[in-house]
Amino acid sequence: MKNKNQKHPLIVGTLLLTAAGLLTRAAGFFYRIFLSHKITTAALGLYQMVYPFYSICFSLCCGAMQTSISRFVAAEYRKKDGGESRRFLAAGLFFSLSVSSLAAFLLFQTAPFLAGSILKVPQAAALIQVISFSVPISATHSCICGYYYGCGKAELPACAQLAEQFVRITAVIVSIRMAEAAGRPLTALYAVIGHVAGEMGALFLSLCVFLKDSARKKKRPKKQGAPAWGTLLKCLLYMALPLAANRLILSLLQSAESILIPGSLRAFGLSSQDALSLYGILTGMALPFIFFPTAVTGSLSVMLLPHIAAAQSESSYDNISRSSRLSIRFSLYIGILAAGLFLRFGNAIGPAVFHNETAGDFLSILAWLCPFLYAAGTLSSIINGLGYVRTTFLHTALGLGIRLAFIVLLVPEMGMQAYLYGLLASELTITFCHLLFLRKKISLSLSPAYELLRPILAALTAAGISLLVPACEGLPALAGLAVSGCIYAGSFLAFLWLTRKTGA
Repeated sequence: MKNKNQKHPLIVGTLLLTAAGLLTRAAGFFYRIFLSHKITTAALGLYQMVYPFYSICFSLCCGAMQTSISRFVAAEYRKKDGGESRRFLAAGLFFSLSVSSLAAFLLFQTAPFLAGSILKVPQAAALIQVISFSVPISATHSCICGYYYGCGKAELPACAQLAEQFVRITAVIVSIRMAEAAGRPLTALYAVIGHVAGEMGALFLSLCVFLKDSARKKKRPKKQGAPAWGTLLKCLLYMALPLAANRLILSLLQSAESILIPGSLRAFGLSSQDALSLYGILTGMALPFIFFPTAVTGSLSVMLLPHIAAAQSESSYDNISRSSRLSIRFSLYIGILAAGLFLRFGNAIGPAVFHNETAGDFLSILAWLCPFLYAAGTLSSIINGLGYVRTTFLHTALGLGIRLAFIVLLVPEMGMQAYLYGLLASELTITFCHLLFLRKKISLSLSPAYELLRPILAALTAAGISLLVPACEGLPALAGLAVSGCIYAGSFLAFLWLTRKTGA
């Protein structure tokens, strides 16, 4: 009975976050289609060049503290009186909000330098200044969501995702309609405004729910011998600081990547406008499709970390091993399903959805990335849950180093395809490094035939069935793709169900 209760928050939380993630990603696709029809691919590329500055600040001020709060609250919340879970949130929120406010101020002040000297695009300064306002907003609702993750309650984080996407899309559509009515030019600024509005929507919902929950609970007197605020903050920072340093360095490497790619494409022979447009197609059209299934695997990873941490605190190593094995298997199934879909339909998705053949070509190449990309996220969450934060950093830094080497050495000679191959080599390296390390730490009874060969056969069978069934004849291109994709996915899942092992 105990094991069942332990699994319940993981399963329910994953399902809730998955449902919210799928809804937000689906809405995001329509949003990106709308945006790609309103602003140029160069403007999309400019937005993607600015966004890493926000990512760096988020990694430093928000993401690490959210993870740390989640991990400590997960262990404390299992205690009969709830432990120090809410005080951990208060301490983490104070630190994160203070640091994020300082980071936002510095980002706003240095925007002209960053745009002119780093990005070599002076008009990006206004975008950086606007996006800086979202940093303390993100810090606040991220800490609150981290608290709810640690409690095993994914309802608020799931609703916050939906609120963020809904407000973002509404703000962009309304502002673009107003600009069109006034005859103003449409630029990347509207995408940045939507980002800030979305963060504000998530913050408003998070605060309302948290304050309502706080009002329902009776305030307990501070226990005798309870840790001081400084002690609680020290515990949080013990995990958050190395994690923040790791994420900061990784964000810097990713930012260098986003800056180097347009330059390497120019060295390949493209004009500045063409290089920016090609980068916009990759990051604004192709990659969102590739990352769409992470609505499922990412939800699992978010809930898996506090689950593993809580099981470790109770020395429940059988629970860790079983949860890890099932999570890795699930990620591989989703990855192989997605790879098959993009290989089968990638060339048709680009023209049908974005009216862009290049996006379809990118999808077909990036399809091979999916199994390794999704599995790496799950493996990373398990390793972090066990407390080996530095290990995931070293593996990920190695993978990013490989990508940077492809950008600097091969993109000037081979063009964008070299970067796509670099992505594949990077994720292969990260996945196998994670897996080899994890096999040394916990018992993982993975079967290559069951976890790999079986879903590959399922993908091949589904591809054959989707070719034989003429379901999309007479339908519009997009509707035909949707029907064929559903047939493919249904055939894939049916094959896995029919060939499953009982109790596996």
